Amino acid sequence: MSTIRSVGVLSLGKVSGLSGALLGAIFGVIYGGIVMLIGIAGSAAGHENALGLGALGVGGGLAIMIGVPVFYGAFSFVFGLLYAVILNLVLRIAGGLEVEIE
Repeated sequence: MSTIRSVGVLSLGKVSGLSGALLGAIFGVIYGGIVMLIGIAGSAAGHENALGLGALGVGGGLAIMIGVPVFYGAFSFVFGLLYAVILNLVLRIAGGLEVEIE
């Protein structure tokens, strides 16, 4: 058995941030695609402001596809840092975490 006594704060923050950004990219593509489809469907409906509605849908969808991964990644990084600090305090109090590595 090996004992983990502490974790690298920046290391856990980077891993958490990257994981959040990848998850955000998945959600961003899904939600952005839905917004784009709604905008395109609205513009095809023959509204008097059809071109503006289509442009808004496509622009909003692209903004979601770019913004969500950045937002998820940034917040996951910050909360990963906080989690690492708390985890290090708990590991110090508890005497470490025993793990079996093969």
